[in-house]
Amino acid sequence: MNPLEDEEEEAWPDEPEGFDPEDLGPDTPDPTANVDSRVKESLGATADMEEGLFRAFWGAVVFLNTALAALSIGAMLVYFRGDWAMGGPALLVGSIAAVFTVRFYLKGKRKLRERDERKEETEDTEDTEESDIGHEEDTN
Repeated sequence: MNPLEDEEEEAWPDEPEGFDPEDLGPDTPDPTANVDSRVKESLGATADMEEGLFRAFWGAVVFLNTALAALSIGAMLVYFRGDWAMGGPALLVGSIAAVFTVRFYLKGKRKLRERDERKEETEDTEDTEESDIGHEEDTN
């Protein structure tokens, strides 16, 4: 056998026949396979959330995004172009959206506090009922 001659079969016996890019990594899951179950699962995550708290959260999210966009665009229009006709109203809209963001945040915080107080009240009543039951059993 001449080492200068290249015989493909004997030169690399462990080399695969052909390259298949699908074999490079793990199989990717089909994103459309179980869309219904994922949607139901994500909607079920908010099922235990109170309606007022849910609205306060999403209201704050929407208004905060609006405030950030309007304030930054308005500031750039005024600073770089000196365009108060477009930048001024954008700054005004951003400021109003920021005020609404604070309003929704405080509303959500109040709802959380009320929910926690209701939980504490129910836990306190359960604790006092359990201690009363235990005290009645000791007297018998």
